[in-house]
Amino acid sequence: MNSPWALSLRLLLWRHEGRRLNLSTLVSVVGVAAGSAVLILTLSILNGFESDVWHSLEMFEEEAVLLPRSSQANAVLAKAALAAAGIESQPYAERKLVVQYGDDYRLVTARIVSDLDARQAAFDDAVTQAVPYTVDGPGVIIGSLLANRLGLLPGDDLRLLSPLDIALTDPTPPQLTATVQAIFDIGILNFDEAFIFIDFASAEALVPRLASYSGLALSGAYDAGKVLPEEVLQDGAWSLRTWETDHAALLTAMKMEKLGSTAVLFLIILVASFNATSTMVMSVMEKYREIGILRSLGASRRFVRALFLRQGLLIGLTGVIMGVGLGTGTVLLQAATSFIPGPGGLAADGALPMVLRWMDLLIVMAGALTMNLVAAWYPARYAESISPAQAVNYEK
Repeated sequence: MNSPWALSLRLLLWRHEGRRLNLSTLVSVVGVAAGSAVLILTLSILNGFESDVWHSLEMFEEEAVLLPRSSQANAVLAKAALAAAGIESQPYAERKLVVQYGDDYRLVTARIVSDLDARQAAFDDAVTQAVPYTVDGPGVIIGSLLANRLGLLPGDDLRLLSPLDIALTDPTPPQLTATVQAIFDIGILNFDEAFIFIDFASAEALVPRLASYSGLALSGAYDAGKVLPEEVLQDGAWSLRTWETDHAALLTAMKMEKLGSTAVLFLIILVASFNATSTMVMSVMEKYREIGILRSLGASRRFVRALFLRQGLLIGLTGVIMGVGLGTGTVLLQAATSFIPGPGGLAADGALPMVLRWMDLLIVMAGALTMNLVAAWYPARYAESISPAQAVNYEK
């Protein structure tokens, strides 16, 4: 028990009078542990929601889309150039349509895809209801909120109208009767309420000149347009759109929310560190004579300073280990048992999503230890300034 670490621990834990346990030290450790645990749990929850949003976006959106920018855009030539570069592409278009069911109308965005069955399969477990048979005739896939508002179920027939394609000679918009083939529930309001999917074969009977409005949905490897054939983009006839650029504001907001939450919750650890500073200052005052004796026995200023810096490190290390253990254990228990219910929506199983990342653990540990070392700096400087003569004459 003569090592510097053991001496630091003894000076930190025990009060001089009656060798009573220093409760202020325990409060500081608990504060650091609580802050670390809360920070880990918050980051894990934010990671969980972010992961679910990313999964929903990847499932709903195309990997990338080439959209025509001028009349010079030739889908046949672009598709051939992409195929030569090893990039698969399929026809793709978006169109504003009106959905009518009974006396109710809704304006929606129709995603027009080449294969509706493949699109339904891509939704995977996001499809909550579907017809158990092959739809005979035009079919559509609609969002759960839209279905609830219109009172639609799989197998119901609805009417689609294209108000943007009204001809001058005929004021009646093109119409098409389609069957609800499936209902998806992504968990994002803008998707579940405002989007439907229909295939090209059906949409061509509704939207005149659909080919001139169409783009190309890309699949397979690409790197933000870097590997796309130069003749596709450089002539200015096409523009590249990815789901990441389309939802850049949402993704940025989630990152800023995580950053802000981390900064605010680190304040809990900072307050605990301030408490550790006061605890260590009191420890220096109570051990004033003992510090003087150490100096008389030959202990250098650097040795005394190191003793109290070790105290700050011990408070931080103990609190971080307890907090990381509590936070990590809770996240792992949630992953195994889902004992904390979620708000519903994004999480398919209804549980609060939590994702633990090693980088977050390292940030919490490094931040907490750094704060406690900084908090210990003033008491350490105060302790090293004590001279043997001052300690001998010190009256408590």
